[in-house]
Amino acid sequence: MKKRIFAILLCLCMIVACFAGCGGKKANDSNVPSTSGGDKTSTGDSAPNYSGRVLDVLFMVGGQRQMADPILAKLEEVLPGLETKVVYDHNAADILRSRVMANDAPDIFDVNAGMYDYYAAIEEGVMKPLDFLYDVPCVDDPSKTLGDILNFSMMTFGYVDGKHYCISDTVYTSGLWYDANMFREMGWEVPETWDEFVALGEKAKAAGKYLLCYSTKYGQEYFYNYWFNPLVCSIDINAFGKLQRLEENAYSDPAIREALERTKMLIDKGYVDTVSGTLEITETQMEFCNGNVVFYPCGSWLEAEMEGNWPDDFELTYMPFPANKKGDPSYLAVAGVVSAVSATTKNEDLVKEYYRYMLSHKETTRKVVEITMNGLAIADFAKNFGDLLPHSVSSSWAAIDAGKCIGIRDLSRSFYPGVRDVITNSITAFNAGELDVDGYIKALNEFYNKTRNDDSIIKRDYDMSAIMKALSEYNAKK
Repeated sequence: MKKRIFAILLCLCMIVACFAGCGGKKANDSNVPSTSGGDKTSTGDSAPNYSGRVLDVLFMVGGQRQMADPILAKLEEVLPGLETKVVYDHNAADILRSRVMANDAPDIFDVNAGMYDYYAAIEEGVMKPLDFLYDVPCVDDPSKTLGDILNFSMMTFGYVDGKHYCISDTVYTSGLWYDANMFREMGWEVPETWDEFVALGEKAKAAGKYLLCYSTKYGQEYFYNYWFNPLVCSIDINAFGKLQRLEENAYSDPAIREALERTKMLIDKGYVDTVSGTLEITETQMEFCNGNVVFYPCGSWLEAEMEGNWPDDFELTYMPFPANKKGDPSYLAVAGVVSAVSATTKNEDLVKEYYRYMLSHKETTRKVVEITMNGLAIADFAKNFGDLLPHSVSSSWAAIDAGKCIGIRDLSRSFYPGVRDVITNSITAFNAGELDVDGYIKALNEFYNKTRNDDSIIKRDYDMSAIMKALSEYNAKK
């Protein structure tokens, strides 16, 4: 029996619970659990029986919505007698802290990373490394394991000392978005390299349009994460690593300077709408919706966020960030929400089944994606589930599946929150012509060096192994 507890709309949920099914169905041959664990009893016909066992899951209320429901429902169906319990709560982080203190941590938890320090939890031994999942056979194709299908380059959050501690429950992609219909009408080719991107700027200008607009009002996110970091990576991926590791004078790296100089060149040529970037985010995005801006760097929520504002003939489409030169990879910032496994779980076998069905049972995975409306860090996601997503989001995953993009995840703003204001203030002044490249570099280096020398601030490492492995695999396929 599944116990479903919602802190919000509790009365409604109590009514729903009255109609919930009480007891699982016997597993059919194709869905027999792959793992074995303690505390199971056997019925007379030797079928596994999970009576008396409970899988305990805690979720925040957020963009992933009630994504655990179809997974838990499936587990109750295929694991006879199993009881599952899920709590969805806006205060999930506080609940988790209290339960950890009481030595009563849930088996699986997904809470807001802005409200819960996952890295401190890893250091304190609260979370279990995920290695135990990698050899678990997939449901639909037992010849493969979860380790075979996971896209580890999308799972850099919670990667410590060579081990992953967090599973991506939903992945938000990002990149440059454009109107494919506009390109057809104008006879423009979609640029693949930096030089082609710049060359399009003059054509856009002649047509009375800006090539680019990014938000400076929210510069620490829109400029930094969706424009600047992918640009830096395209020039030298190692420079991105320096920014994440808070290396001394990291902004003096030649690739960082080149990225700033390229951006300044676009501004000086009149290709960047520097005014609209100072507005509230929806006002900035209206300039893009109205066709005044050709490319807009943003996350994959853009289509939904601006619903009702798109012209009927607007064909919102994803473009991989321009490669430095033909044949080089493109980089895109990924974000999203994650789940983790309690180090004290007594239900490791059930946890395996949870992720096995979430990630490798197409029927269940489709139900999850229909709820979250975003991606998962698994191979061939667009091929198998792209039809469930808005066209724009699906187009970004198609680029990932095709091997055109390598995912990166900025953690510097999570590790050292003070950098957010420094970036926003600096890019605002930079766009307004009040700060040059040297001034930008100086401002960020001063913050980095001051933070490095502050013993009260915990310094975090940023392991680039997963990204470098993805890059190596990309180069091997060229």
